[in-house]
Amino acid sequence: MFPPLHPSIVRNVVYPIYRGLKGDELLPMLEELERAQWLAPGEIEELQWRKLRGLLASAAAYVPYYRELFAGAGVDAGSIETIEDFRRIPLLTKERIREAGGSILTKDPLRRGVPSDTGGSTGEILYFFTDLSAGPLKRANALRGYRWAGVDVGERQAYLWGIDHDRPPKERLRDGLKDYFNNVLRLSAIHMSDETMRSYAAALRRFKPAILVGYPSALESLVRFCVRTGTAGPRPKAVVTSGEMLLPRQRGRIEGFFACPLFDRYGIREFGDVAQECDRHEGLHVFSDLYHVEVLDDEGNPADPGESGELVVTDLSNYFMPFIRYRTGDPAIRTDRVCSCGRGMPLLERIEGRSQDAVVTPEGVRVDGLFWSRLSRSVPGIKRFQVEQQSRGGVEYRIVPGPEWRDESRERLLEKIRERCGAGFGVEFSIVDEIPLTAAGKQRFVVSNIEDRLVVKSKIHKAVITGEEPQALDSLRVDERLMELSNILPGEKVLIVDNTN
Repeated sequence: MFPPLHPSIVRNVVYPIYRGLKGDELLPMLEELERAQWLAPGEIEELQWRKLRGLLASAAAYVPYYRELFAGAGVDAGSIETIEDFRRIPLLTKERIREAGGSILTKDPLRRGVPSDTGGSTGEILYFFTDLSAGPLKRANALRGYRWAGVDVGERQAYLWGIDHDRPPKERLRDGLKDYFNNVLRLSAIHMSDETMRSYAAALRRFKPAILVGYPSALESLVRFCVRTGTAGPRPKAVVTSGEMLLPRQRGRIEGFFACPLFDRYGIREFGDVAQECDRHEGLHVFSDLYHVEVLDDEGNPADPGESGELVVTDLSNYFMPFIRYRTGDPAIRTDRVCSCGRGMPLLERIEGRSQDAVVTPEGVRVDGLFWSRLSRSVPGIKRFQVEQQSRGGVEYRIVPGPEWRDESRERLLEKIRERCGAGFGVEFSIVDEIPLTAAGKQRFVVSNIEDRLVVKSKIHKAVITGEEPQALDSLRVDERLMELSNILPGEKVLIVDNTN
């Protein structure tokens, strides 16, 4: 293996040459994004609205789905002037996208799309297109986020992320060369056994990344392994977590082990990076020069600051397959606070969802949701799925079949599962019509029932009752400061003990 390149070579030689051959403007775009973030809030909002009007005009002119949608809702795209006008547009869901088929793609002959897919955090497989012309802009935005963490173009980046090892050799070779010349090391978060984590720790020490990016659960697993075995880790400048909900205990454990600040980031495959913490860690800045983000309550109205709601995102740069008011299914809390860093971008208090269960093999290896999501996307005809584990000996694999499903696909799935979980791992396949949603309206696609237990994570002792609301059944109000100090989230289940009765 060749030694990593010096960051200055990547930044000043490789990047300009490669971007020139690609014919894009990534580096100038990065500088423009850097300037835009320091605009005043009103100026960023004006920039956002200019982009939004352009997107709506294009959707109305070239996309049959939106032309019909706007007409049915009585919306004139050219007359949208306020946020109230914009909210008259019906929400976009995965189901609507599937039903729309090709009608949600632009007929503009100058636009080109890039096919992609996602299982997301809900297990609902979605095939979609990104806009080819927006690719450099999204990559520039990721580099902007790394600069917030103190890491510049060309510095070494390590990813503990989902990696598909079943790609064709030619594709793996191409991506490997690209990663080498970009100073990138990729490690699979799918295979997290003691043996692989020992090799990961050694590879990271050799590579000496400036930034380490990964799923919170994968990074925590690596940290726990290193602490348990006395294995040394790398010393990056910063860690970035994304793809899952970051728990407070994970932040403390990861920051403590790597001895550097952690920056939480929110992104989804359909869009890229949507929001991220800056070095002040006062919330997640929405990249509002690229996205329009709403936080809506159960009735579809804007959630009040401090209240949880669903993130609804509009991608301002995807003209090929417009995502306008797209329901992500992810809960978040918005805030009206302004970050002390001086950036004009609005803040999200925190992301509240996306935590995934994992299956545990008889050997104690955790097989997280990413493996099951990728596996289900690799087989045609799986519309939705859910994996449930009652014991370490195996799982029940529920499948809502689509038109392309074939019964012989079970053998292919079983082979891949046993390859990952062990030759004796049991799998019971069930073909079902529907998979029930949770009380929150989401679908858990990995359900593990083998480690259910009640553990006290915090306690409010000698609480004082200050009021009474008999009509508020099965609930209580707790002072916000006490909730913050005791790490209790809105809607979380609590146990009340009366010590005097």
